Amino acid sequence: MASVNSPIRKFVKPLFYKLLGRKGYKYVQARAKIRDIEQRLVEEKEMILLPHFINEGDSVIDLGANYAYYIERMSKLVGNAGKVYGFEPIPFTYEVCDLIINKLGFKNVEIFPYASGNKNEDLEFRVPKLDFGGISAGQSHLAIRDNEMEGKENYYSFQDEEIVKCKSVTIDDFLLPKLKGLSFVKIDIEGAEYFALQGMVNTLKKFKPVILVEIQPFFLKGMGVEESDLIKLLTEQLGYKIFALKKGDEKLSKVQGALWDDNYILIHCDAVESFQEIMQ
Repeated sequence: MASVNSPIRKFVKPLFYKLLGRKGYKYVQARAKIRDIEQRLVEEKEMILLPHFINEGDSVIDLGANYAYYIERMSKLVGNAGKVYGFEPIPFTYEVCDLIINKLGFKNVEIFPYASGNKNEDLEFRVPKLDFGGISAGQSHLAIRDNEMEGKENYYSFQDEEIVKCKSVTIDDFLLPKLKGLSFVKIDIEGAEYFALQGMVNTLKKFKPVILVEIQPFFLKGMGVEESDLIKLLTEQLGYKIFALKKGDEKLSKVQGALWDDNYILIHCDAVESFQEIMQ
């Protein structure tokens, strides 16, 4: 997930946090993130492709909504006739995201304080803490993830964490009954992608939406998931082909072989022909 961490922010964040505490700081955080969104400071390269996947009137899902970076874009694309369903389990992050959505006046967005998994259950998350006491929202993850593997210094260097309890739901149980359509799903959940996909198999088979998913093999391994199992689920069980937009490219490339740390675009076999104009 894209982020902004300028020298000025590194200086003022601790001051605001000390002055306002976490409850008050969320309003400062929301205002800062709205500025980032409006000035397009939190862009990811795949965002340029969203208009190809999302049309007015569509329904879409954001798993790992964070600070509404994708929700803002998706809300505008689906318009008043469409619907955005966002899921963000970390309480502070959820509250900030909800503030952003309300401040920007998005009436077509519904945000839930839940994780998405393969069971309806209560889970523990590890939330990394910054030196001044605030949290690094984008790197919150399931507490079961093993971060103590070889190469961890390249992925996760936080020494201080807090544990929070969150509710996890399956999309098939929680959302599928009310969905009349689904064109796009974005997933950015720090290694738990396999479990979320397992919990929405029926939804994906029914609607065959385009999926944008961040995958980092290191975090998959930390969750006890083999990369080959994720690929098998996507390609063999669900019928998706895997594509990536490499830095500097304007069109998608088909991915074959091992995955690397990146965002991937998953397009169902039945829909590939519809997107030939954005493929190499």
